[in-house]
Amino acid sequence: MKLNKTSTILVCIIFLSISGLLCEVRSVYPLPADDVIPLVDAEYYPAVHKALTNAKKSILCVMFMAKLDPKHTGGDEYQLVLDLINAHKRRVKVQVIFDQNVKFWERGKNRNVIEKKSEYAYKLLLKSGVPVFYDNENKITHNKVLVIDKYITIIGSTNWTYSALRKNHEASVMIKSRSVALAFEGELEKIERSR
Repeated sequence: MKLNKTSTILVCIIFLSISGLLCEVRSVYPLPADDVIPLVDAEYYPAVHKALTNAKKSILCVMFMAKLDPKHTGGDEYQLVLDLINAHKRRVKVQVIFDQNVKFWERGKNRNVIEKKSEYAYKLLLKSGVPVFYDNENKITHNKVLVIDKYITIIGSTNWTYSALRKNHEASVMIKSRSVALAFEGELEKIERSR
């Protein structure tokens, strides 16, 4: 198909108009925040520990990995799981969702083995009566998100592991905003759960 000069100009104008509009598009959900606090590296644990300890009504925790060593109960990752248990004992509504999935990187029969990276944390929470679930094994839940009291959202790269809390460079953020918390909570509630 051969375009004449007018058609070419018209197509260019439409393309540039759409491109300009796309550049102007902002967040679909422009949500206000009272405060945004970066939690980089060692700043994560004390801030999250304090937020969990001060929770009054609810905690939704969706965590890719909370890897605990039963022989090492003094670590920060262990304490964060204990913070969830203690909140539950204070009658805070706590709900936890961990990732489980097949070992996609493996070959052969090991590939289809379900990996429950947070198994000890799961058992500890379950034993303490905390509502804890795994996600659907066919979909990776790579989130590391906490929604506390429908006001505080903590989101970022930090897993609850020895490496993430002591060795790695990690970046997370604490957002104090009811509308942000409710938006995340609404989406996280859609994650398919299994026991």
